[in-house]
Amino acid sequence: MVNDPFHKEQRLLDKSAAALKDGEGSEVAAKGVLNSLVKGYRKLLRQSRRLVTMGDRMQMTLNEVNRNLTVSEQKFRGIFENVTEGIYRCTAAGEIVEANPALAAMFGYDSPASFVDEVKNIKALFCNPKDYARYQESLETGFSRRLEVTACTPAGKNIWAEISASIMHNSDDSECSGIVGVLTDITERRSMMEELCRLARTDSMTGLWNRGYFMELGNREVLRSIRNMEACSMLLIDVDFFKKVNDRYGHDVGDKVLIELAGIMSDSVRETDLVARIGGEEFVALLPGTSMGEARNVAGRMAQNVRKTVIETGKDEFSITISMGLSTLCLGDDLERIMKNADIALYAAKKKGRDRVEEYRDNSTRIYDIVQSEAGGEVQPQ
Repeated sequence: MVNDPFHKEQRLLDKSAAALKDGEGSEVAAKGVLNSLVKGYRKLLRQSRRLVTMGDRMQMTLNEVNRNLTVSEQKFRGIFENVTEGIYRCTAAGEIVEANPALAAMFGYDSPASFVDEVKNIKALFCNPKDYARYQESLETGFSRRLEVTACTPAGKNIWAEISASIMHNSDDSECSGIVGVLTDITERRSMMEELCRLARTDSMTGLWNRGYFMELGNREVLRSIRNMEACSMLLIDVDFFKKVNDRYGHDVGDKVLIELAGIMSDSVRETDLVARIGGEEFVALLPGTSMGEARNVAGRMAQNVRKTVIETGKDEFSITISMGLSTLCLGDDLERIMKNADIALYAAKKKGRDRVEEYRDNSTRIYDIVQSEAGGEVQPQ
């Protein structure tokens, strides 16, 4: 057979057997056959040695490859089992095939097996369908990187998670054979960021907005009021004789006064109104959609609630009053202009004896009056 790797040797043996048969009894013929056999055997021996050497080398290489694969598998398993990030592997359709202990623990399961049995599909981890749609869309490019989503736990508690995933392909790189992903719980980090944002925007003592964030929000509201031709008023509020409170009772009692006042102000306005502490004992309230007359009613209610509040010091008790300046949005105004007008009115309230509200009035045209006039209503004096 031509495909037989030893066909040459087989032919030599056949020829030698035939020669021995034909030259039986001839010493010369026997020596010739023997010489041919010796040459052929030597050649075969050399080839066999080469094959054995090649086989040994191949076996050594295979052993080395197997050792490397074992080490790699041990490293992978060590990382997979012990890493703090959750790792999952799923089919192209999202059916979870494998998960590590960290992912199972992250969602409240005792083991990866119970996690895979219960969750079934990666889609179940997404609380918001829009998040899952973003995840799917990003995978169309082949991978998803650091995508922040809201994930659901069996206990009904949502966590913030950061997910990175990539598509695995078949050997011919034609079809998706599955998806492998890493999921990190970033709830604590998000909470810290939100807390930092809150601290940057609020007054640490009273919990109201601080001056900087009030100016940001206030500018938006004033621009919106101008664009929609809606009324907008402002109250600038100052605690009467606050220095005497600090001097007589101490700064801790003074802080208590400010906290009480912040609560009264918040309770006296709507949720859509903006209340902030902009100075030591100075507060501001921006009242969108509120005319001067309506703002005056708010101020009166607020002043009355402040007068009724009793501040206890442990040994003594006292009450406070506030002075207020009121201004309303006019054509050509901006937030700073309204605040300046309210400050002028506040100065007048203090000059006239405190514990009162004064309105800023000039010849400017108020937006509320324009709206009333265009609506055909009678403009009442404010």
